[in-house]
Amino acid sequence: MICFQLHLPRTLRLTLLSLLCALALTAQAEQKEVYGDYEVHYIALPSTILQPDIAQRYQLPVSKAAGFLNISVLKVEEDGSKRPIHAFVTGNVRNDVQQVRDLSFRKVTEQNAVYSIASFWYSPGEIYEFRLNVQADPEKGPFSLRFSQALYPD
Repeated sequence: MICFQLHLPRTLRLTLLSLLCALALTAQAEQKEVYGDYEVHYIALPSTILQPDIAQRYQLPVSKAAGFLNISVLKVEEDGSKRPIHAFVTGNVRNDVQQVRDLSFRKVTEQNAVYSIASFWYSPGEIYEFRLNVQADPEKGPFSLRFSQALYPD
């Protein structure tokens, strides 16, 4: 391993550190599964990252023990463009000792986006497994989505 020290002004070092953190969060935030012509994007986050007015607008509790799940579904069109669609999302979350809690999703429609959001309670550092069913097309069966994640409040 090669180690070296950069002699940069403090403000430049802080800027670089902030940029690296933002890139790391962006890489972690990009979670999606592709099901044919549909992309299901998902993320679970602690509610402490929310601004109070945003949490209030979407009726999400803000606490070091509250998290939220955000699901968005995009339809990939024949020309390659993607458009957000309304999808029906159900599911549950289970903790390390297999206690299961159903998630209650609400639709959020904004100018160019459609989300399904649900809040849940968690213990910091505990790994939670999310089991979801996403019905993107009423003519077809739902997609099954599973992922595990630990959350830590800010």
